[in-house]
Amino acid sequence: LSEPVFNMNSVAAAAVAAHETGHAIQHARAYAPLKMRSALVPAVSFSSKWVTWILLGGIIMMESYPMLIWVGIALFAMTTLFSFVTLPVEINASQRALVWLKTAGVTNSRNHSEAQDALKWAAYTYVVAALGSLATLIYYVMIAMGNRR
Repeated sequence: LSEPVFNMNSVAAAAVAAHETGHAIQHARAYAPLKMRSALVPAVSFSSKWVTWILLGGIIMMESYPMLIWVGIALFAMTTLFSFVTLPVEINASQRALVWLKTAGVTNSRNHSEAQDALKWAAYTYVVAALGSLATLIYYVMIAMGNRR
């Protein structure tokens, strides 16, 4: 947990802490999407390190080395895939958190919606990131395809 969340005494902070606990439960129960995301980490780490330079080089040298941009696109596609694989992992952790908050009595009928809102808006950041990554991937593909003329 971040220090501000750790030091807060609010429903939103409890929801974030419960969400992180949801990830621990996913790990303990070998949740398949988490295992898939974890398996992608080495490839995504490599891709993230090199994608900017390879795409830049691919765009600059598109006429001489047209395959270079496609290598960059493949690396970027790996990071896009990771963004989409992350979605069910995050949503499931939030669902687990909301169930626990209610059954443990941390939230009640008055404030449970605050926890739902906090986790919903946190999840939206992952959705926006995945969609943004997909849009950028399509953009790079269009650049590469435009070179075929």
